Amino acid sequence: MISPDRRSFLKHAGAVALGTGLSAGTGFCAETAKRDSVIRQELTVRVDAKDQALVGRVFKILQDRIETRCPTRVVESNTGVQLVLTIDSNLAGDAFRVDDGGGGVRIAGGSPRGLLYGVGKFLRTSQYAGGFEPSRWRGTSQPRGTLRGVYFASHFHNWYHQTSAAEIARYTEDIALWGVNAIKLAFPTLNIKDWDDPEADRAIAMLRKYAKATHELGLQFATGVNNTWFINAPKSIRAVPLPDPTHRRGNSGHPICPSNPEGHAYILANARTLFEKMAGAEIDILVFWPYDEGGCACEKCRRWGCNGFLKLSRQLAELGRSYFPKLKTVLSTWMFDTPPEGEWQGLADALEKENGWVDYILADAHEDYPRYPLDVGVPGQLPLLNFPEISMWGNSPWGGFGANPLPRRFQRLWDQVKQKVSGGFPYSEGIYEDITKAIVVQYYWDAERTAHDTLTEYIAYEFGGGVAADVLALIDDLETNAALSYRKQPVDLEAARHACYLAERVDARLPAWAKQNWRWELLHLRAILDRERFVGGSLDTPTAEAAMLRLIEIYHCQIETDDPYHHRVRPPLRSAVSRRGTL
Repeated sequence: MISPDRRSFLKHAGAVALGTGLSAGTGFCAETAKRDSVIRQELTVRVDAKDQALVGRVFKILQDRIETRCPTRVVESNTGVQLVLTIDSNLAGDAFRVDDGGGGVRIAGGSPRGLLYGVGKFLRTSQYAGGFEPSRWRGTSQPRGTLRGVYFASHFHNWYHQTSAAEIARYTEDIALWGVNAIKLAFPTLNIKDWDDPEADRAIAMLRKYAKATHELGLQFATGVNNTWFINAPKSIRAVPLPDPTHRRGNSGHPICPSNPEGHAYILANARTLFEKMAGAEIDILVFWPYDEGGCACEKCRRWGCNGFLKLSRQLAELGRSYFPKLKTVLSTWMFDTPPEGEWQGLADALEKENGWVDYILADAHEDYPRYPLDVGVPGQLPLLNFPEISMWGNSPWGGFGANPLPRRFQRLWDQVKQKVSGGFPYSEGIYEDITKAIVVQYYWDAERTAHDTLTEYIAYEFGGGVAADVLALIDDLETNAALSYRKQPVDLEAARHACYLAERVDARLPAWAKQNWRWELLHLRAILDRERFVGGSLDTPTAEAAMLRLIEIYHCQIETDDPYHHRVRPPLRSAVSRRGTL
């Protein structure tokens, strides 16, 4: 039986969204659309404001994405201009406008970053079959969300942990084109013994590499600190484990008690070392996290969220600003009052007295959004963020079966908060949830934009024209079985068969550039593995093993590993080896 949500989603499966605005779009001019619907074998671009480094980078991104998709050459010239890239200081910094001017189509940004976003919209609404057909979208668009981030969980030897600097740079470009303005990574103390551990130097190098890629695109770089530190932290300063009767908060990592004077000194000393090692890389945003990795239930620290955690976060904010004076701070309330113990109200009482040290409140949970900030109000009357868990839900190992698009789930969750939040940080364990990243980031840009609208644009851009209806139906089948599997209900065998049928039908029609795109591969492999494991009942078939080996290659996984956590992010290939490890 098709649920009401699914029926609504499928009803629009054949729609193609062209010429619609994002938040302040004005639509497109029919005459211009008719004139511009000419396939071009060469696109001549005039680039203004070339003294700003990012503007030149934006042109290179435009050139690369067009030439990857079709035989059209993209050249920079001031004569015979067909496209203009420019800056218009009358626009808000992150806003952009696409109109006709300067002899062709003109993309203007309120800043180089705004220009980047405008080029993203232009690329996604252009067509590439046989040659480049310029976008017919015209309008002005400005983001509503002020902090539109993504959290790259760079640990466990997942893709973010293992990938090259070149892949990082390209993927950060791709995410930025959708409207992201911040990237967050954490220093992965869960895997590190102490500062003398060689893994510590590698982790710092990784953070600096991501900070460089982020800043080169004009984006903000975020990281986090809390009370969890190294494996070799002295036992005498360890935190008291949290009560966790609902098994939702977690007691991961190696948390330290900040109410213990030696523990307090240990936390601040390590935070200071982290900031010193990041000198020159610039941390723009510091995030304080209460649970999962973190927390203490001792007499002096509890109720952790509005007591020990709050005091420590304020001290870490002051310390961080002594190194990075322009630092913004985000206080997470993830899993507050789970179980109820008055953390939300205690936080509200504390921030009513003093909230000048924190810039944003972040809230979320494993399922529905917490009710307190929606029903009572945000503590300190601060801007509110969310933290969509786009990686793990219904998906173990995380990404182990390929892409996991969940548009219906995240539309439902977004509808709970869209009038309240100012952005957020989707939690990402890899590239397999790229589709959902785009959906969530576009929510931050335009709160009224639907998952369906973004999906349609995504499919046209990443897979080419003429396949939207089949890919939308494929994604719907995959999500149906992800939800049933998560709830431990019998899966829909017909949906699994249908998804694989659709994937093969789409694959036969894709242009070469799309067929070789890892985004399509991850979706195609997911359909194959769902069929093998649900319909065939086995992941030991040659077909399933070949699919998992290809996923392992794309993710840069280790067939043999000493990382005790790598199995969480590696496809469940029976021949893969996980030694106990020494981490």
